[in-house]
Amino acid sequence: MPGHWRILMLVICMFLLASVGISAYKLASTPTEILGAGFQGLPKSEFPR
Repeated sequence: MPGHWRILMLVICMFLLASVGISAYKLASTPTEILGAGFQGLPKSEFPR
């Protein structure tokens, strides 16, 4: 019984790493889908720096 929490933490960490890996792959492979097909950059700021 005392060792069950270690197994549970290992499973949770595996799912977390898998989720991060899938997200990173999707972000790297579909940049136009995230930003939009006609993405031209951010609008110019009206305030001088």
